[in-house]
Amino acid sequence: MLPKKYKPQLEEKKWQDYWKENNTFAFDHNSDKEIYSIDTPPPTVSGVLHIGHVYSYTQAEIIARFQRMKGKNVFYPFGFDDNGLPTERYVEKKKKVRGNKMKRSEFNDLCRSTVVELEEQFKNMWTSLGFSADWNLTYSTIQDDCQRISQRSFLDLHKQNLVEHRNEPNMWCVECQTAIAQAELESIDKDSTFNDLKFSLEDGGEIIIATTRPELLPSCVCIFVHPDDSRYKNIIGKNAIVPIFGHKVPILTDEKADIEKGTGAVMCCTFGDKTDIEWFKKHKLPLRVSISKYGKTTELAGDFQNLKIKEARKQIIEKLNETGVLLKSKSISHPVNTHERCGTDIEFLSTKQWVIKVMDHKDDLLKLADKINWYPKFMKQRYIHWVENLSWDWCISRQRFFGVPFPIWHCEDCNTQITPEDSELPVDPKENSPKKDCPKCGSSNLVGDLNIMDTWMTSSMSPQINYKWGEENSLENKLAPMSMRPQAHDIIRTWAFYTIVKSWFHQKDIPWKDIMISGHVLYKKGAKISKSKGNGPSGPEKLIEQYSADVIRYWTAGAKLGADCYFEEQEFKIAAKLVTKLFNASKFALMHLDGFTTPDTSKITFAIDKGLISLLQKVCKKSNQYLEEYNYSLALSEIESFFWDFCDNYMELMKHRVYNPQDHGEGSKESAQNALYLVIFSLIRLLAPFIPHITEEIYHAFFKGIEKVDSVHLCEYPKANDDFISDDDEKTYFDSKTFVGAIRKFKTENRLSLNTELDTIEYISSQFSSIKGGLSDVQRASGCLNLKVVDTLSENLSLIEFEEKTLAIDYTPKEVETN
Repeated sequence: MLPKKYKPQLEEKKWQDYWKENNTFAFDHNSDKEIYSIDTPPPTVSGVLHIGHVYSYTQAEIIARFQRMKGKNVFYPFGFDDNGLPTERYVEKKKKVRGNKMKRSEFNDLCRSTVVELEEQFKNMWTSLGFSADWNLTYSTIQDDCQRISQRSFLDLHKQNLVEHRNEPNMWCVECQTAIAQAELESIDKDSTFNDLKFSLEDGGEIIIATTRPELLPSCVCIFVHPDDSRYKNIIGKNAIVPIFGHKVPILTDEKADIEKGTGAVMCCTFGDKTDIEWFKKHKLPLRVSISKYGKTTELAGDFQNLKIKEARKQIIEKLNETGVLLKSKSISHPVNTHERCGTDIEFLSTKQWVIKVMDHKDDLLKLADKINWYPKFMKQRYIHWVENLSWDWCISRQRFFGVPFPIWHCEDCNTQITPEDSELPVDPKENSPKKDCPKCGSSNLVGDLNIMDTWMTSSMSPQINYKWGEENSLENKLAPMSMRPQAHDIIRTWAFYTIVKSWFHQKDIPWKDIMISGHVLYKKGAKISKSKGNGPSGPEKLIEQYSADVIRYWTAGAKLGADCYFEEQEFKIAAKLVTKLFNASKFALMHLDGFTTPDTSKITFAIDKGLISLLQKVCKKSNQYLEEYNYSLALSEIESFFWDFCDNYMELMKHRVYNPQDHGEGSKESAQNALYLVIFSLIRLLAPFIPHITEEIYHAFFKGIEKVDSVHLCEYPKANDDFISDDDEKTYFDSKTFVGAIRKFKTENRLSLNTELDTIEYISSQFSSIKGGLSDVQRASGCLNLKVVDTLSENLSLIEFEEKTLAIDYTPKEVETN
């Protein structure tokens, strides 16, 4: 039986150990059950987890438990994304080192040892929340088999001519010292100045240019105006002289020049933005590089050489003002593209990078969106919008140290690219020599590629990593495409998009059938809680210790799928109330099931019992439907509403019957007992995916001995039995609880004990047409054996009105004792 008091801090650990010892949630490789596979997000190993991680990961875990209880063989792995820039930056900060000051092998060893510590912390936190992952399926993206699959992906793309090594303008982070992809940009509003500058014309006259980046003047290669802008028709084709720096640039036309913006004339620099790059290519303009990859001005800046960008901007503006070139400077706030990893303004530099050719395949990638089930549906539009507006191929190379190397060597004599055999993977071309000379020219002068892959290049292979694509023990035939991908909405443009790209290029298929999109937890002024920003409330461990894992889990299921929610600690107190009430209600029920060994629904004969069981079937039907559609919050709302009705109304109605069955006729106790058994057993199974520890506690206290299943989480999730649905019985239950509820309210308002006996209660038959079916329960719960059906209520009695109904009550008032 259940203990006197439930102590979650002790009991939750007990059940976590029980599940581990019994391999309760292990994937069965030999089972012929339907497989439900989850492409779990591998969290970036770059700091502590926050409540936002708990929020989204628990929502997916709820679905895993539900699908397991539906009888499916659940493949629920957990991974760690522990390579690439985020991990590097974390290690550099924690260990107070710089990767570029160490040998690559030494730095990589330091990174590996550091992430092991973090990964253990991550695993312990997920375990303390009761996650039902199969930890035997754990992977880290830096381990050998993951590197092998990632390199296999690159080689397959290389074979299909879907990757290219290009020397062209790319987005560059001067802080992280690496190229970045379009998806890694974050637009942030920043304060700046809009400056009107006077450019002299070579043959006399002037033209006014408005710019926010005067530090790029040394890189100015052209001035563009719109072909329909009548203001500049007489100077098109002439040359202007760049102020301070003195070099000549042509004045050309292009339809992308905005007549309405600034003066309508815009300088093209190499490079200030994406438009500059487009103009550079389209008009075959010269390349002038005035900002280095280190974020400092080059020799082209003359007197302003070797300055950081912001300092160069400041000094150049001062010089422009001194020389009378700066006509006007206006303070503005405008969106600036920054690197999401560090917040640094990005630059556009011409560097040689590996790219995946996604631009040529946008139509295919758009069509794939319709083959995937999006939950919620509107999230599909975010994917479509991203693909439609994609402007760059996917840059996958990074000039960093800790990550998956590119498995390729370059011939110094003829520029041929040499690749290894699949059996050689994983390979580090910086440390390993190729096993063959250049196949084109026979040269042995081969140099290994020094770059590493962007971390998304590997994590985009998470489905293939899960089913071990290309490995001897591959599960591809069983798992591809996977059943579901859970993730947050902010990485649709990265993780979802990149994974779809890879699956299409490698297998011409979708990576998963369903995608479940979660929102964010917002904290203070609506800001997303972020690991990198450290702006969250107490850590998950402290919240679990304070409130319990089940309470935290309940909170995560309260928000609508895909919606952001504010962190409100008050919600934890509501959840704690539910857990406590479930324990107490179960304890009451089990007390009256002492000696009960054989459930038999045919013995549920009392109308009130049958009415509740009928309602239970509808809750089972709706909760199944909602959870199949990943609407966990709606499912929980239905279950919770039924639970509180059971506690507040049903238990009050039948309480007298279970204590005094002799007053209610033959079969009254058996009906109540079987109803209690069915309801409590159904409730703990309905709630098991949400609050797994307390439901396991209740199950083992009584139900396991009857059901003979090792865990409530291996029992069948309740499904509706239409044979138990009865509108008439529901009406009896509804009328009975409404009647009793009104009487109890009357007693409270008149300062009467709820046990106070009333002399008479009159009611009109048409208002409570179904109450006869539950008459004995209603009489005892109301505290009045004399319930009279009348056509007209006696006016000399106390009348109470509610919900367009009226009762007349006759009782002998007693003086209220006062102290």
